[in-house]
Amino acid sequence: MAGTFRTALKLTGLAILAIVCIQLHISINKPWYRYKLMRLQILTFLQTIMSYGSYYLYRTYKISSLWKKFVVITIVLTHVSFFAQYMFISDNPSFITIVPFLAFGCHVFMCLGTLCADIGTFLFIPFTMKISVAYQKFKLNFVPVCAIILTLWSYINTVLPPQHSTVHVPINGLDPKLNNLHIIHLSDIHVGPTTGKVFVDWLVNEVNTYNPDAVVITGDLVDSSVKNLRNAVWNLKNLKSKYGTFYVTGNHEYYTNDVDNWLNYLRDQLGLITLHNQHHVINEGNASLCFAGIDDIQAEKMSYTDHSPDPIAATEGCPDETPIIMLAHQPKVAKLTIKSLPRVDLVLSGHTHGGQFFPVHIPVYLANPYFAGLYKVSPDTHVYVSRGLRFYGAPTRFLSYPEFTSVYLVSSQP
Repeated sequence: MAGTFRTALKLTGLAILAIVCIQLHISINKPWYRYKLMRLQILTFLQTIMSYGSYYLYRTYKISSLWKKFVVITIVLTHVSFFAQYMFISDNPSFITIVPFLAFGCHVFMCLGTLCADIGTFLFIPFTMKISVAYQKFKLNFVPVCAIILTLWSYINTVLPPQHSTVHVPINGLDPKLNNLHIIHLSDIHVGPTTGKVFVDWLVNEVNTYNPDAVVITGDLVDSSVKNLRNAVWNLKNLKSKYGTFYVTGNHEYYTNDVDNWLNYLRDQLGLITLHNQHHVINEGNASLCFAGIDDIQAEKMSYTDHSPDPIAATEGCPDETPIIMLAHQPKVAKLTIKSLPRVDLVLSGHTHGGQFFPVHIPVYLANPYFAGLYKVSPDTHVYVSRGLRFYGAPTRFLSYPEFTSVYLVSSQP
């Protein structure tokens, strides 16, 4: 018991160190230092949290001759996974990055399953010790098998084509000339260690088959620098739509420490319309619609002085009485937008991944004002939160399936 307490105390000390690092990288204005300290903070924090789980799993399964080696290998690969994210980036994911992140997913499922089984064992103890012993043996075999099955099932969900969702959003004052304007909403592609050129090429071809009027990308497009991923995203220049492809940053673009280069590359080389607290008005005869986009709130947390969400600046100059479609990566920023502006008709967001895999749904749901799907915030304002196309970290999707969405704007006179 004393040894367990000392181990937990050491791990808690590492967690406190991670929090200190957060404050350091916020206060330092030099981007390079911010980036290095941020990486240290993320790795320290994640390794600390994973260490609690690893210690718990090893203590539980070290008595099992069948599963001990499997658990040890899973633990090692789990702790390697987030280092692979920074060290092995190429046009397409490799075995070196996929396997450790799969192990991370299995690690999470095993921790949760073992915890549930231990709670069950505790509940059985008051009735009979014999049942408790039998339950313990059952747990040592049943939980790892279930974890492996859930990991593979969740991984298959990421390999299969994303779902195509369709929503119709009434827009007050939308000119009949723009009625049924078709927007393809993409979010959270996360090109990086586990998503690459093959997926981007497929996505471009798939989107083009729908012949949209506009395409929007609401952040978290990439997880590394332009230098590492320029070829992987190159085919985005071939997205075809009547009014173009609009893009705003997500929190992960700021984690790359290369956000300005990404904005320049996407705009100048790939032809995307980057909305950096800016707007773009489309016209159909005398009818108009304002697409506005704001930076992600993560910019403020990382002390990017020239990046922060500014809905007022983004919409300044939009013609009076013209409907506004706002692109804002995080639902929190969507809420900020609605509070800040006298009028916004539709906010398109992402970020939540719809929880990505259960039970992460619960904290994600509690942490965001809008979780997934279409919300009617007021008679004239809607928010749509995409579940996203891919994933972050473990290549798993469990009870939250990836999607891209056709958003149809329907004229609704006030």
